[in-house]
Formats: sequence, C-alpha cells, structure tokens
Amino acid sequence: MELNLNEDYHIHSNFNDHSPENLSISNIVTQAEKIGLKKFAITEHVRKTSDWVPQYLDQIESLKRENIIVGFEAKILPDGSINCPQEYMGNYFIIASFHGLLKDKQLWLKALETAIQNPDVNVIGHLGPEPTFDLNEDELNNLAKLIVSNEKIVEINAKYHWPLLSWLKVFKKNGVKFHLSSDAHSLTEIGNFEKIKDLIDFVKNE
Repeated sequence: MELNLNEDYHIHSNFNDHSPENLSISNIVTQAEKIGLKKFAITEHVRKTSDWVPQYLDQIESLKRENIIVGFEAKILPDGSINCPQEYMGNYFIIASFHGLLKDKQLWLKALETAIQNPDVNVIGHLGPEPTFDLNEDELNNLAKLIVSNEKIVEINAKYHWPLLSWLKVFKKNGVKFHLSSDAHSLTEIGNFEKIKDLIDFVKNE
C-alpha cells in the first residue's frame, strides 16, 4: 500500500493554548513548502465552544493554496458525539480522536463505533488502546470492518506512534486505508515521520 511521505494530514497551529507562538498559519505553510510537502492538512483542536474559528478559517483560506486541506481535530465524547460546532461538520476535514481516558473498554468501543459511523467524520485520529485494556483479534476485525464499511481513514500518527503494529496487521488485512499524520505541535515536527518508520515500512512492504 502506498503512503505518501510528501503529505501530512494532521498539523496544529498557534490557535490552541499549548503550541509555540511561531506556529502561525503562515509559518506552517512556509515550513511545509520548504520541506517539500505536496499536500497538508491544518487541523486545529476545536470544541463546540471555540470562538476563534472564523479567524482561523480566514487566515488559511486567504492564502488561496490548493494544496492545503482546511480542517479540525475534535474530541470523541463518551456518547460518541464529536465536540465540534455543527456548522463545520460536513464542510471541513474532520479528525475525530480520543483525548482523555474513558476507563471502560465497552464505553470506549461504543463511543468509537458511533464516531466511525458519523458521516461527517473523515479520519480516526491516533487510534490506540487505553492503558488498562487492549482489543483481541475478533474485536479488531469487527472494528476494521466497521471502518472500511464507513469509508474512514485511520491515520498513522507520529506523535503517539499509533496504531500499534498488532492493530495495523489486522487493519491492513481487512483493507483499512491509512495516511500519514505528524500531529505536529511545532514547526520542526511538520512532515517528520521518522518515529513511525517501522509502521510505514510495514504498511508499504508487508
């Protein structure tokens, strides 16, 4: 399976409260072009209460670059809903991810399954188990089939080194589609996939 090292589908900016000030939209674009990215997604953390979104969208869209995908990373809530203002769902590139522990395997699975079936979600972000549980092969097969039937992409995430190799094996066998995501929170992390070289090699070569 092909994975394009010149594409990065998960980059953050300084519109959040934990990235450096120099991670501006314009600096992201400059850095991405400097290292030769052909396509990249700017996907800031968003909540339903976020009030900065219009400014964020204006800054990206004013650049008029066809190689930029405009989107958001939004939290999967315990009921499986997505913590993103509804007016942006379906109109922008949406990564749905867990942030924080649910501490209950069945609750986690149900929330994930609900998110996967959400037609406005494009990607499942940094997918991996919580520390207190893993999924067995039957559970992974069922999850993979749900991902494929709902046409979702699973990112291979450099920040967390996820999914686990054992999960990738089952996902790949079931025909899950992947793409690369740095989950960059600094300029130097953009397009940097060195930490997931083993996962990339498995997907491409095995």
